[in-house]
Amino acid sequence: MERIKNIHTSPYQQQAGSRGEEDFAALDLSGEHLGVRIEELPPGATSSYPHYHTAEEEHVLVLAGNATLHLDGRTEQLQPGDHVWFAAGEEVAHYLENTSQQPLKFLVFGERKADDVVFYPQGQVVLVKSGRGMRQFTYRPRTPDES
Repeated sequence: MERIKNIHTSPYQQQAGSRGEEDFAALDLSGEHLGVRIEELPPGATSSYPHYHTAEEEHVLVLAGNATLHLDGRTEQLQPGDHVWFAAGEEVAHYLENTSQQPLKFLVFGERKADDVVFYPQGQVVLVKSGRGMRQFTYRPRTPDES
């Protein structure tokens, strides 16, 4: 693991969208206990499906461009310098959307906890993290007839 990276000269890696987002570029700055990345989304792209974490706090800092924050069914406009954080265990789904015509660059950072569960309520998907890795599950909400 590199301990020193320059965010202006280090190459960004192309990332394939796997959670609902389009392909994007990212610079991983993570350590052992804190996940840190700079992500760059092209116009029209989203950061992920709406989701929330049960055990990990997550932060976003807009570096360049403008974004629409989708937060539990409402929207907020973000611009460079805006910071937003999402509390662990708070069942408030969130994601970013680049609704501008310019690339959106943002810093995203949060805890790396082995016991985190990530809920994607619209996709009915759960991502479970443990000391042995991650597993993704789909689920079907119970109907009123089921107990």
